[in-house]
Amino acid sequence: MIKHASAKSKGTRLEKKVVEDLSALGLKVRRQPGSGVYRDFPSDVAVEIRGKAYLCECKARATGFSVLDRWLGKAEILVVRVDRQKPRVYLEWETFKELIGGE
Repeated sequence: MIKHASAKSKGTRLEKKVVEDLSALGLKVRRQPGSGVYRDFPSDVAVEIRGKAYLCECKARATGFSVLDRWLGKAEILVVRVDRQKPRVYLEWETFKELIGGE
């Protein structure tokens, strides 16, 4: 079992990487104060893409996404949907960065 402090630092590292990568694309991005703890600052990261604000939740797990990875296979984008809900998209970080491009 991972200790709380190491799980938190693992998540913080991912959040910082997301901010660094998106910033390098020229996007307006920041880590949210308290990493989603405060009502006024939900989620982990806020980013503006093509003039619209988006909230990003960052999750770092050792093997928590193995099923999605298997389903993705050799494809670039996986679309999944729970019955009667909106579809969701799963893709590699590099593919995401290519798609959003930056400004």
